[in-house]
Amino acid sequence: MNNEIKYAKEYHEETKHSEISIQRSRHYLDWNNKPLPFKVYSNLPLISLPTDFSQPTQGALNSIGNTQPAKGKSVVFDIKNLAELLFFSAGITRVMKLDYGTYYMRAASATGALYPIELYIICQDIPGLKAGVYHFCPGDFTLTELRSGDYRATLADIAGGNNNIISSPITVAYTSIAWRNAWKYQARSYRHWFWDSGVIAANFLATCISLEISTQLIMGFVDNAVNRLLRLDDKQEAAVVLAPIDNNSSVDSVPTIKESEDLSIPQTIPMPRGDLDYPEIWKLHKSSYLHNKEEVKNWIAAAIAFKQTPTNKAAEVVHRKALRFETSIINEPSLAETILLRGSARKFSRQPISFTQLSNILHYSTRGVPLDFLDSKSDNVNNKNSTIDIYLIVNDVEGLQAGAYFFDHYNESIEQLKNKVPREISVYLCLGQALFGDANVVFFLMTDLNKILDTLGNRGYRASQFEAGVIAGKIYLTAYAQKIGASGSTFFDDAVSEFFSPHAADKSTMIAVGIGVPGYKSRPGKNLAGQLTRTEILTQ
Repeated sequence: MNNEIKYAKEYHEETKHSEISIQRSRHYLDWNNKPLPFKVYSNLPLISLPTDFSQPTQGALNSIGNTQPAKGKSVVFDIKNLAELLFFSAGITRVMKLDYGTYYMRAASATGALYPIELYIICQDIPGLKAGVYHFCPGDFTLTELRSGDYRATLADIAGGNNNIISSPITVAYTSIAWRNAWKYQARSYRHWFWDSGVIAANFLATCISLEISTQLIMGFVDNAVNRLLRLDDKQEAAVVLAPIDNNSSVDSVPTIKESEDLSIPQTIPMPRGDLDYPEIWKLHKSSYLHNKEEVKNWIAAAIAFKQTPTNKAAEVVHRKALRFETSIINEPSLAETILLRGSARKFSRQPISFTQLSNILHYSTRGVPLDFLDSKSDNVNNKNSTIDIYLIVNDVEGLQAGAYFFDHYNESIEQLKNKVPREISVYLCLGQALFGDANVVFFLMTDLNKILDTLGNRGYRASQFEAGVIAGKIYLTAYAQKIGASGSTFFDDAVSEFFSPHAADKSTMIAVGIGVPGYKSRPGKNLAGQLTRTEILTQ
């Protein structure tokens, strides 16, 4: 069924934004039915994670940009390392009490601050934690044990015999709770599963680099088997990606495959839920399932054989300019400082940024994502293979004419496609949001969706959306590392493609991000790990 790509094409067409679709929408937010932002189990014992963990102190830019750690030393991975990794990926950094409720803001952004992504741990015995399958609750900074024992070999088999999982002390599984985001964004929210997990993964990757450990992001796995291992209600929640870490330690013994006992779905605190369901979401998601180990292997093999060819449309290029990025910046913040500073900007000042700052963002955000479906063996430092192309509207960058550009990541240069583009274009393309007219630059992350689906099937839709989410997360982090703000945006799908045509005539937008000099000074977030009670996090 994964090869019946009509499902992905239909979903993408049906969930496009247009002026007509916005005008016809009768959707409203039922604040009395707002989903809880945390998954909380009713009757399973909790394990409190330590709160005295270290902070990632390496410089932000190289932590964000590198795909492999600089050093190859062995790291003893313990529960404090796990706590650090979980906090800087998805921990609580701010509490905002607004007229319409309390928001628990996290280390990575999320569409609508709804946080649909949950994290689970599959681990061997590590210092401070026994082997098992656990759920992470960022609210009270606890783990809930779902299974006891070492399931790494089971998970590796589910992922097509992935050796990285076997040798990893822990694997973090990302899932999405559908209703938590659909409450606001309806059927289009399936796209957000991958945007929101992608930005968390960007933090996760950078924190791993700072810890001097490597990781891989795995999207090829048997869906039903992972969902069962995590004891999910697969009518409400589903696995998105697996992330094993490699701490360069030797494996004393390979664990044996442990059969996943069919345990009941644990009881959780009920989530408010309306009468609405969005079958379009589950129709596409389940049409992209892989059903056995051989399907997983075949999917990954087909994906790795895929090569994104450089876009060669020189006749459409007005001007070309090479990036001018820095290997280090003055007073560069640490990764921890950058993550705690990061927010989602709500006002830009219309002050210019430098071409070097823009170059840093493009360079460090696009040096590669360690995904199982991309061939990264050729160049781990600057992997050119990607499903994503970046187009941008420049409104105010010193030394660069305002206009529309394409980023040639093979040659690390930008190519001007149009000049004298008014700011109103950015406003219009981003659903009429004035913020993006004030932005210095708006990035549109695009892909040749037909080509991706022909190669990767319906699952290719997940793959491109997720990779775009990771790159968007890196754009956020590299912007804030330079004291520049950022904010994600939705968009008029076809209008974006038309604007960048003929260069982007065959491409679809996955996600948009605007960057700019903040129009206000925001306070950095704090390490709130373990400072909130269960009662507090269940109060909206």
